Amino acid sequence: MRLSKSNWWTLAAIVAALIILFSVTGIPGLPGPDKSRPKPGEVYKLTASNLPGARRHAPVLVALFTETGSVHGTRMARSLPSLAERTKGRAIIAVGNLDIDPALASRASLKELPAWVVYRDGTEVARATGEFADLSVDRFIAEQTGTAP
Repeated sequence: MRLSKSNWWTLAAIVAALIILFSVTGIPGLPGPDKSRPKPGEVYKLTASNLPGARRHAPVLVALFTETGSVHGTRMARSLPSLAERTKGRAIIAVGNLDIDPALASRASLKELPAWVVYRDGTEVARATGEFADLSVDRFIAEQTGTAP
């Protein structure tokens, strides 16, 4: 089957429209505008839908899971920008708020909050929960990256 010149233009227009559509809405499973990859030195916002991708794309992902009303979780969350800057070359720091995205609790298998979960190459390798969980975060990161805290 040979395509005429007008059919080629029609096909090209359809392909261009699909490319624009997918770049705006995103393709499931690929990073899009709302599914950007975690960046070193910045605190990444976790949701139930982007957690699997973040785990895959970050060699070491340190995630704080908390709730809006949690006094200890709020205190820990305030230290995240500083932690992200300190660990810029070693780990990605992320936060997930279960009040905003309740499905995140089941996706991350959480039973107690606040919780720090460390993922290495997509697999959970360490977890600390409760009021004093933040005391061991630097140690967790050092263990998983092979660097001093």
